[in-house]
Amino acid sequence: MKRILLVCAAALLSSACATPYAPIPYDRESASVQKIVVVEDAMPDSATTLKLATNGANVSSAAASAGLAGLLIMPIAIGIEAGIESGQRGSMLAALESQGFDGEAIFDEALEAALKESGYEIGSLDVARQSSRKLIELTADAEAESGSAILDIAGAGYGYQLVGGGTQWRPFVNVSVRLTDPADPTRILLDNRVAYNPVATPDVILNIPPEEEFGFAKMDDLEADPEKAAEGLKRALVATANGVATLLK
Repeated sequence: MKRILLVCAAALLSSACATPYAPIPYDRESASVQKIVVVEDAMPDSATTLKLATNGANVSSAAASAGLAGLLIMPIAIGIEAGIESGQRGSMLAALESQGFDGEAIFDEALEAALKESGYEIGSLDVARQSSRKLIELTADAEAESGSAILDIAGAGYGYQLVGGGTQWRPFVNVSVRLTDPADPTRILLDNRVAYNPVATPDVILNIPPEEEFGFAKMDDLEADPEKAAEGLKRALVATANGVATLLK
């Protein structure tokens, strides 16, 4: 029994034992939605950086095979890598700030325009969101307007990411999307995810490839061209907003 549990625990790390994500596709005809009420505060307070499988991981792996000496080296290496990434994040944020960048405003404007173009009336809902990464829990509204639905978008993050030591820094955006009947919150009309510049590309979510021109070999290059950095991330947010609207067509 112990061996079986260990095998399943290892499989969980590779998602083999996890329940696969199953989206709920939107059927506009049967949903009969004319008005979409968008929950405010979709994005995190600021952009961020992500580094995946970078030099820190390589250093840690090498240290792990170096015996006792490696155990002493590894925490130092991890601390150095964390400090480097913190500095890179600060450089990116400074570049965006110099351009007056407002990710939430860019996303909201693009989403509203795309939904209106699809023929929806738009409203907004201001509720206390515990975390930008989590969808809100709705309660039934007996006075909900007929033909309306609540659109909640939870942004897991946006900014610039580096995947692997030999690639470029490129914009990324990840959001979860849910459309709910306000009179009966158990009736989910749409549940899906949109990923701009995804690390993996599962076919059950909407994957949007990045624009090749908005890549930076080094963070110093991004810092030296804040206008390009801001434009690249703006396009990523707009493309993601348009992706959300596409799911509702």
